[in-house]
Amino acid sequence: MRKTVLAVALLANGAAAFAPASPALSLRGAQPARSVRSGAAAVSMTVDDSRISRRQALGATAAASLALLAETKTVDAAGLATGYSLSEKDCNSQLAAYGLPQMDKVPSGFKPLLLPVGGTVGANIDGSKVIESIGSLLTKGGLGRGERVLLNFVYPSAWIISVPTSTGNGESGTVSANNYVKGDSAVVCALPLDEDEEIADKDKVYFQDLMTQSVPANLWQNFKLVKKTPAGEQAGQEVVDIEYRYDLITSGPIIGRHGFARVIHTGGNAVALGATTSDTRFKGQKDALITAAKSFRSSKVKAEFAAAGAKAQGMKAPVDAEDDE
Repeated sequence: MRKTVLAVALLANGAAAFAPASPALSLRGAQPARSVRSGAAAVSMTVDDSRISRRQALGATAAASLALLAETKTVDAAGLATGYSLSEKDCNSQLAAYGLPQMDKVPSGFKPLLLPVGGTVGANIDGSKVIESIGSLLTKGGLGRGERVLLNFVYPSAWIISVPTSTGNGESGTVSANNYVKGDSAVVCALPLDEDEEIADKDKVYFQDLMTQSVPANLWQNFKLVKKTPAGEQAGQEVVDIEYRYDLITSGPIIGRHGFARVIHTGGNAVALGATTSDTRFKGQKDALITAAKSFRSSKVKAEFAAAGAKAQGMKAPVDAEDDE
């Protein structure tokens, strides 16, 4: 009996020691997120069956369990603040509040994200240089005052979410899901598009500018639009699916990037989710990339509903950018 209790205590303590780090926000879509870990105290024990009592073993188990519980709560709190840990039910409840259709069934191994963006200005770096965010780009591209764009897609559950960062100087960054270790990513980007223009009529250069938006200009080459497929409409908005690839220039070898994107004509913008990986991983990740890309939904909503959704997730709602006029 004593050995059994001791084994349980040690296993619980080991689980606390090796519990995964809590996901934290990355300031930029292309930078790894800094891990935030709750301070779970390890329980030191002497494995000597003649010296440890049942009371001591049970006490160690309880301490380890509390540490794990604290870790889980930290993960959930950080995740809910960015839509990271929302369940399919949570997403559908918020979509219903927006008056939008429910999500398709979330595939096994994936998580949903739902996030309003827009109504913001780009980050002012030195009084003259501005770094745009996905929210500021959408606002400049045609969002009216009091309007937001609601982003919704699914991503592999092991990936880490990154969202724009906002300071007193403005907002920068985009919304993305990333596997930083393997180099897989799903990144939201946008370019202005007039109401009377169609995505399907755009040439390779337009898609090149759209899909390399988050990559510095001198760090990519040889963009190729492999395939462009009109995919009907989404709530009256034109939808186009594309397959594309380009070469990423690094300090070492050139790395081929290959992926898929869904592009939606939303509120004076072409809004896209591009899901890519390296050429060497493309065959194994192809289905996951297609699943993420084709799940993408982009909808124009009223700011008051977006604010309510942000509040439900523990976020500070964006403040409308001042008109330039």
